[in-house]
Amino acid sequence: MMRGPETATRGGWKLVLVCAVLLLGACRDSGTASGTALYVTTEFDPTLLLTQVRVRGEVQEGAPFGPHVLPEQPVRVLSSGETLRVLLEDGVTNGVHAKVYVEGLRDGSVVARGESTVQLRDGYEVDVKMRLEASSPDTFCMGCTGCCKDGVCTPSSRTACGTGGNTCVTCDPQRTDSCDARGVCVCGSNPACSDLTVDRCVGGQCKCGSSGPCAQGQECVDGTCRCTTNSCSGCCSGNTCEPGNAKDKCGKDGGACRKCSKSCNADRSCT
Repeated sequence: MMRGPETATRGGWKLVLVCAVLLLGACRDSGTASGTALYVTTEFDPTLLLTQVRVRGEVQEGAPFGPHVLPEQPVRVLSSGETLRVLLEDGVTNGVHAKVYVEGLRDGSVVARGESTVQLRDGYEVDVKMRLEASSPDTFCMGCTGCCKDGVCTPSSRTACGTGGNTCVTCDPQRTDSCDARGVCVCGSNPACSDLTVDRCVGGQCKCGSSGPCAQGQECVDGTCRCTTNSCSGCCSGNTCEPGNAKDKCGKDGGACRKCSKSCNADRSCT
C-alpha cells in the first residue's frame, strides 16, 4: 500500500514524495505516466538518522526548482532507499541537463548532502541515484555507536556523551552525573538539573546545595533558596514570595514587599 504523497509547487516545478524503495513495485508509474520528471532514489547510512530531505535543483534551460523540505513535518526516521519525484514542465529539449541537490536533515540541521547531474527526456521520467554522505566528518562519524569527537568515534561517557555517531557533548559536572543509553546527559534517572529551584546533582537527585529543590517562588542561588526577580512575580518578604496584593505585603516583579498606608491597588502599587 502506498503512502499518500507530500506535494509542493515552487517556480513551476512540482516535488512529490513517493513510497519507499521496498514498495516501488506497487507505486512506480511507467516511464511516461508522470510526464517529464526526475525519479530520485536516495541512499545513505541509516546511522545518520535522517528525518527529512531538502531538495533543490536547476534545469539548463529553465527556472530552478526548490528548495523544498519533504516530508513537511519530521514524523519518522527515514530509511535508505526513500524515493521522491520531481515533476517538470513538459516541452524541455531532449538532452538538456538538470542538476539535483539533496540535503539530509536531522532535527532541522543538515547532516548529509548529495548531488547529481542527469540528461532529461521530454515526456519521460529519468532515474536519479543519489548517495547522501555525511556533510562534515568532524561532526559526524559513520557507523559509530558512540559519539563523534574531532572526527573520531568515541565511546559514550559523561565527558563525551552521545550515540549514533553524532557530535559528542560534555555533560555539566555539577548538574549531571552520567550519560544514559540514549546519549543524553542526566542526573540519576532524572533529566539534568536545569530548573531554577536546583543547582546541582547529588547522588542522582537534583538539589539546591545540600537540601532538596527550593519552594515555588524561589530560585537556587549559590546553594541557597532565595526569593528573586527571576522566581517571584509578586513581592519578596525575606526569601518568601508573596502574591503582592495585600495591604501589608504589596509589590510585584520580585521586589521587596511594601506596607501600604491605605491600600494595595490592582496593579500592586501602594496608595
